[in-house]
Amino acid sequence: MPESVSSEPFYVLAASLKESGFAAQGRHLENILNGTWTTSSELISELGVAVLSIRKECKPLSANQKALVKQCLREVRKAWPGFGWFSWFPFRLKFPGLS
Repeated sequence: MPESVSSEPFYVLAASLKESGFAAQGRHLENILNGTWTTSSELISELGVAVLSIRKECKPLSANQKALVKQCLREVRKAWPGFGWFSWFPFRLKFPGLS
C-alpha cells in the first residue's frame, strides 16, 4: 500500500510564507489545500506546482522555509515520483528525430 501524503507541511509553509511577507503565495497554497478536487492525485499535483512556483518566486526564503519546501516536495513525490527534479532546467532537451 502506498504511503499517504501529509498535508501538514503545506499548511505550515503557507503560514510561514504569510508571516514573512509572501502573503499572496501563502493564501494561494491555502486555497489549493481548501479547494475541491476530483481526485487526490489532482490535489497533490496542484500542490506540487504551487510549491515549485514558491521556490522560484519567493526570494529570499529562510532556511526553515527552504526545509519546508523540500518536505512538501517529498510529500508530492509519494504520489508523483520525480516531481520537480528537472524543473530547474533552463532549456528543453532536444532529441534527434523528435520535434
